[in-house]
Amino acid sequence: MKHLAITFAALIAAGAFAQSDTAAVQDPARTTRLELGVSSKEGGYAKVTSDTTSKDSSSFTITTKRKRITITTEPRLWRNESDSIADVIKEKRTNRRNLFTYWSGIDVGVNTLVGDDGDPDLSADAEFMEINNARSRFVSINFMEQKIEFGSHHVGLLTGLGWEFVNYRLKNNVTLAYDADSVYGVEMETPDLRKNKLRQMGLRVPLMLEFNTKRSPLPTADDVRAMRADTTGAVAKRFRQSRKHNFHLAMGVVGSWYFDTMYKQKWEQDGETRKVRDKGDYLLLPYRAAASVRIGYGALNLFAEYSLTPLFKDGKGPELTPVTVGLTLIGFN
Repeated sequence: MKHLAITFAALIAAGAFAQSDTAAVQDPARTTRLELGVSSKEGGYAKVTSDTTSKDSSSFTITTKRKRITITTEPRLWRNESDSIADVIKEKRTNRRNLFTYWSGIDVGVNTLVGDDGDPDLSADAEFMEINNARSRFVSINFMEQKIEFGSHHVGLLTGLGWEFVNYRLKNNVTLAYDADSVYGVEMETPDLRKNKLRQMGLRVPLMLEFNTKRSPLPTADDVRAMRADTTGAVAKRFRQSRKHNFHLAMGVVGSWYFDTMYKQKWEQDGETRKVRDKGDYLLLPYRAAASVRIGYGALNLFAEYSLTPLFKDGKGPELTPVTVGLTLIGFN
């Protein structure tokens, strides 16, 4: 049976285990560990061991039958004061910029289509594209972000990269069809379609001005020196970064490029589920530019996007404009 022990670095002062009537001189470089383990020879056991290490270090030890593996962590020594202080401030600035940028995450929303008059009640020639808004879902995985700050974290220009899925769930019992000149809908009496949707998938890139209201000052060189000397953590607490109670607003455009389109139908026939998928482009415009706004408080983030480009290629279908509203379900920062 293999001998396996997990050691917890307790950092207990060695003098705590001395007899109360013994005059002991504590070694500040000595740490005392409580080691718990199970082995075939000793069964379950508990040992108190001491090691001589740096007084600022902590460690985690794994003991096997033939080896003892110890991982020790301790504060990194400064190369020199000026360079190390600059590194601390630079790291703080980077963390603050990431914290107060609200692009990366998973966006979830719903889609709708409006006509050329801005009305969601479509004209007769576009009725075949009426959609079920509640089931026309939008999902975006925004996995990369970058922001250029204009002097501070309060104002900046953000960009990034995301992967989006746009679904239009058709409301009427029609089949979409298209030829070289136009896209149209064919009304159907049977079967009764359980699913009738058009989907686009692609990449998206934002270019937006972002504003934040919360103050989050960076430490000065003197503050960094004080933090290193302070053992209570009071100085560091003054520069602890948090977006709690921060009001944020971003406005700009989002460009999307769609590299995949799918039309899917599903229905029941003779007790069996039938499905049809088609990868045709259905004369959809393969790109989109949308005016976008993102607004929120703290970790909450709502967004809306109004397309500046039509759904279909010019002259190939009814004049329809996609609109999306939703929220950031999961933020990566």
